[in-house]
Formats: sequence, C-alpha cells, structure tokens
Amino acid sequence: MLEFGIFLHSLIIGFMIFFMSVVTPSVFSILNEDEAGKLLRVIFPRMFIYGLIITILSCAVFFVISIIDFLIISLVSAAFFLINLIYLTPRINIYRDKFKGGIVEAEKKFKMLHFFSVVLFISQLFGSIFIVFVYFY
Repeated sequence: MLEFGIFLHSLIIGFMIFFMSVVTPSVFSILNEDEAGKLLRVIFPRMFIYGLIITILSCAVFFVISIIDFLIISLVSAAFFLINLIYLTPRINIYRDKFKGGIVEAEKKFKMLHFFSVVLFISQLFGSIFIVFVYFY
C-alpha cells in the first residue's frame, strides 16, 4: 500500500514537471498570446483537478497505513490544488482580463496572484519529491 502512495506522488512529480517544462513553454511558443491564454485557461483548471484527485487518493493511502508525515504533506498539497483551482485561477484570469482591457492597476494584482500560484505549485512539487526521496533513501 505504501508503494501505491509513492507511485501517486511520482505521478504528481511527472505531470508537474511536464506542465512546467513542456506544455506551458510550447503553448506560448506556438500560439499567440490570446490563443495561448485561452488554451491555458482550459488546461490549468483540469490539471489542478487531476492533482487534487491524486493527492486525495494519496491522503487516503497514508491515512490507512498511518504514515502521518506523508499524510500531512499530501493534505497540504491537496489544499494547494484546491486553492489554485477555486480561488487563485479565477482571480488571476479576472485581473489579467482587466489589465488587457486597459486597467493598469490590475497588472500588479495579476502578478501577485500568479506569483502566489507558482509558489504553491513549486511547494507541491517539492513536497512530492520529498516523499519519494525519503521512501527510496
């Protein structure tokens, strides 16, 4: 059962690195800014849902086998996916649209929210790397 929890966090590492290193840069290199934005507004919420499901499953695994440290990391990661999904992403999109619409003050709010979203995302990645690293070493 522990191996399944480790596998789930390995999936998280894989999809997060894939999105950061392949999907996002490719989208911006192929599509213009408006089209890239439209595509990413569809992809990122789905990615957050996928991550949320995987981390909830890992929470269940680590709860059942009573590995509290891994459970806490998984719970925090699940919370971060939920925060990104229901709070940050909608607001990031709102402030991006306002800025593109000519409201200059919205840029600062957009950048702050986007930065916070990235910090959560990177924290989740490091949490999953920690779990896998501890298991193997």
